[in-house]
Amino acid sequence: MRVFFMGTPQIAVPVLNKIIESKHEVVLVVTQPDKPAGRLQRITPPPIKLLAIEKGIPYIQPVTMKDESFKAKMYELAAGMVDIGVVFAYGKILPQWLLNLPKYGLINIHASLLPRWRGAAPIQRAIMAGDQITGITIQQVVFELDAGDILLQKEIKIEPHDTAETLALKMSDTSAELIIRALDGIEAGTIVPRKQDVSKVTYAEKITDKDVEIDWNRPAKEIYNQIRALNPKPGAHTHIDDMMLKIWWASIVSEVEQGEPGVIVHIDKNAGPYVATAAEALLLNEVQPANRKRMSGAEFVRGYRLKVGDKLGRG
Repeated sequence: MRVFFMGTPQIAVPVLNKIIESKHEVVLVVTQPDKPAGRLQRITPPPIKLLAIEKGIPYIQPVTMKDESFKAKMYELAAGMVDIGVVFAYGKILPQWLLNLPKYGLINIHASLLPRWRGAAPIQRAIMAGDQITGITIQQVVFELDAGDILLQKEIKIEPHDTAETLALKMSDTSAELIIRALDGIEAGTIVPRKQDVSKVTYAEKITDKDVEIDWNRPAKEIYNQIRALNPKPGAHTHIDDMMLKIWWASIVSEVEQGEPGVIVHIDKNAGPYVATAAEALLLNEVQPANRKRMSGAEFVRGYRLKVGDKLGRG
């Protein structure tokens, strides 16, 4: 089949590459515009654009879906009998005219087992919620958010030490495998779409500022899941003496004496500070003080002269 692909970040690269290597033909790549990135804010092309250039595939970077030149390009493509569009982590709501364009419409790769975790942050929300199983869904795109029929699904186990980054890598590999099965099945007419059970819908809201501040009045397990879910970005954080402190990794510890939530209850110069929560303590294994590089908990203890009784958090 003749395919156009819509995607932007690194997670989508293996998927596009897999389609390119298959019997299907990628005729166009649609991706987001180049944007500033990194500490120096250099204008940087998205990873999907770089792959398109490497493979010699035409690409387009519309600023909005209302861009008339983009619309003209897509209608020109449709006139050449494009069969289907594949969407993975593109990052914008798609208009109805685009959904109607290809013969088989658009199919989306969603990073959850729909109908659980519709929305913008399914990977982060699954980890935050303590889910042990998630997965990939290939679905038909409709105008309502992630509400289209399910074409294929595959489960992925969330390991206790998975972060958003490691889980995304697993999902990328699974998506690359599943999308070829989907394209082959659609072409052969062997896939039977099924409706989502609306009684089981949950929403993965976009990560906001309120999600990144650690509330030490919560149990250690919930905070641990928050830290994993927000690694590598934007990072969970707390405050100490009005300085923001990102927490990149922590360990749940039951053996130390509890105290007031947020208070450092024990210090190990070789491991780091132990912080009380509503249930159990957290050893801060890797942190990043404001305007500093990442460091181990032990380095933090030595460099910032922490003591038992110091308190983390606001207020």
